[in-house]
Amino acid sequence: MARKGNNIYHRSDGRWEGRYYCKGSHKYRSVYGKSYTETKEKLDKLRCEVLVPSARCILLVTDIMKMWLEAHKPSVKESSYAVYRHKLEKHIIPYFGDMKYNRLDLSGISKFITDKLSEGLSEKYISDMVIMMKGAAKWAENTHNYANLIKNAELPKKKIKETVVFTQEEQKKIVTTAKEEHTNTGCGVVLTMYTGMRIGEACALKWADIDFDNNVLHISKTVQRIHLYGAESKTTVKVTAPKSESSVRDIPLPDFIMDMLKEYRGKDSEYILSGTEQFVEPRTLENRYKALLKRADVAVRNYHVLRHSFAVMGLEQNFDIKTLSELLGHSNAVVTLKVYAHSSMERKSACMNRLQALA
Repeated sequence: MARKGNNIYHRSDGRWEGRYYCKGSHKYRSVYGKSYTETKEKLDKLRCEVLVPSARCILLVTDIMKMWLEAHKPSVKESSYAVYRHKLEKHIIPYFGDMKYNRLDLSGISKFITDKLSEGLSEKYISDMVIMMKGAAKWAENTHNYANLIKNAELPKKKIKETVVFTQEEQKKIVTTAKEEHTNTGCGVVLTMYTGMRIGEACALKWADIDFDNNVLHISKTVQRIHLYGAESKTTVKVTAPKSESSVRDIPLPDFIMDMLKEYRGKDSEYILSGTEQFVEPRTLENRYKALLKRADVAVRNYHVLRHSFAVMGLEQNFDIKTLSELLGHSNAVVTLKVYAHSSMERKSACMNRLQALA
């Protein structure tokens, strides 16, 4: 028998056989199907039911999700909790409604993915929700001994999107306009273009975060809008810890950036982008930035394109991927490679033209 994977074999009689280990009897048992896919589905279901002794569950999918969220509330950031709860109340609870938890299986997750894709949600957004449900199922399995029928659920395949960046000519226009106008917003835009900061990190920057003696920028905070629950206001803007531990970082600054910062430095101001004691919120900065692009005669794109442009600029200047990853505050270099390690046609042409020397 030729092995296909997942402990599934194609038998000589044409059938497919899947083998699984039964803890109760300490023996291997088999299931059979006409195809690999059919056998794998049977095997996945049996593994969930047999390998995990399940207590009787009379709860709903939404009950488990709420219990999981509240159990993890103390261990996650306030902003993360708000995001999880928003996705739960906006999509998961309305979709699964009164479905019993013991009926949630791989086909149910697959249908959820298909339906949400048809609604126009992105693969990334849907993946985040499926990861939430898998996390809740694992918690219910470990905590209450409930059968986890979605442990092998697959995430939707993410489409690789071309990274949008500013051209060198557009970058020059932005810098020229920022210098001519000499505003704190322009200073922040140029600083972001040459450091790759996130918009929230830029909003949270204080003059105290600049080490003028050693030419280093220290990033340790971010400004973000957070959903509130049980309060009159639906959202609030707060200064919080950044996205992850790796987002706390030191960025060495070149001399021309330090010269610019010294020009803008205010004696009585605290926040760099506002020039006052109060931070600028991301939504306001986004609007001011887009207005600057229009005055610079540059196509309007969102603020995050400045970060993309810095990353691609770094690759074009032969930054090693580890250094670039740490400058961007990514959790590891793999993340940087996935997002940015693709070449533009111009870069491909330049590389191919190097072969001319060998001809």
